[in-house]
Amino acid sequence: MKNKIISYVDPSKLEVHRIKTENAIERLQEKQTKNQQKIDDLMSENKNKNIKKIVKLADKNQKIKVQLTRMDERLVQINEGKLEKVGLYRQFKEWFSRIPYQNQKVIWGVLFTTPWLIGMILFFLPSFFKSIWWSFNNVMPSNDGLVISFVGLDNYIELFSRYVVDGNTVFNVELYMFVQNLAIDLPIILIFSILIAVFLNKPFKGQTIIKAIFFIPVIYNFTLISDTLSKGFGQYIDSSTGADQMFVEQLSMFFLEIGLGKSFMEIVLQAVDRIFMIVNLSGIQILIFIAAIQAIPNQLYEAAKMEGASKYVMFWKITIAMITPLILTAAIYTVVDSFTRAPIYRFLDFAMTQNRYGLAAGISVSYFIINIGIIAFVFMLMKGRVFYYDDRK
Repeated sequence: MKNKIISYVDPSKLEVHRIKTENAIERLQEKQTKNQQKIDDLMSENKNKNIKKIVKLADKNQKIKVQLTRMDERLVQINEGKLEKVGLYRQFKEWFSRIPYQNQKVIWGVLFTTPWLIGMILFFLPSFFKSIWWSFNNVMPSNDGLVISFVGLDNYIELFSRYVVDGNTVFNVELYMFVQNLAIDLPIILIFSILIAVFLNKPFKGQTIIKAIFFIPVIYNFTLISDTLSKGFGQYIDSSTGADQMFVEQLSMFFLEIGLGKSFMEIVLQAVDRIFMIVNLSGIQILIFIAAIQAIPNQLYEAAKMEGASKYVMFWKITIAMITPLILTAAIYTVVDSFTRAPIYRFLDFAMTQNRYGLAAGISVSYFIINIGIIAFVFMLMKGRVFYYDDRK
């Protein structure tokens, strides 16, 4: 094994390093004294009221104490004439280690999102703004290129009033039905995913196989599975579901007789009718919630048991509370994933085949605005209900 060769700073430059180090120590000691004075003042005013400020100042002083220890060690090396030379990488590493942890996370976040930001600025934003401009114009191809003529809001007026595909499919009606179905599917998918995740989190024989079964629809093509079920295999299912249909009708009559209302009955029946699709769209969400539940510290459950909490209370006060950030994430993912299967693509393809690029741009912009609007609504609805375990306020 080769011995590490240590190189020291030239003795003629030690005096410069000594002055810099002593000045740095003096500045840190002044900060430490000021922080301690503030802590004493806050303690004398009202300790309970100012506890957060006191803790924050104490954390700062602890970090200053660590820096002073390093500076003292550096000063000893200078006095002994053995100040080790430090390369750029080590200097950067030491500088980065002095940055607060929260700021380090921000820096890493910016670094990891930089490729996405570059791609968005170079490729997405120019096309996005061009689509917005085209949506207010009539854009038609010609031998000399694209002919663009400004028409104002005509594309949007046609889109939401009289735009029809295949003679009977109206854009605004299809869009309304899609949003209505999404409003029903979203909570059902989230509830179903949470329940399945809680079930799969408990050890039992065949657990891995069950997890794979729920994730298979994510791997395979959803359209291919739907076509298979709607043709040969689907005809077999249809021929064997007469009893199930009779049960649904009896259940509908039961709901009406007990006074739950027709609207509630319609929601339940629509959910039952789309149960296959709901299970297919829940694979990713189930994995998200499984990971979230497994990340909950066991000591929380142990402390709750010591206090005599029931499993029902622990489910609501610990499990659900701790996974609320991931519930918000799963909700936003569900909205975005549902829009990838929206019927809007039929209208977009039809407009493109007619070479009506302005109208197609209007469809794209409308799709984007509605998508962002629903995501913002979900975010605002759940924002105040999200609990962060390690959040410091």
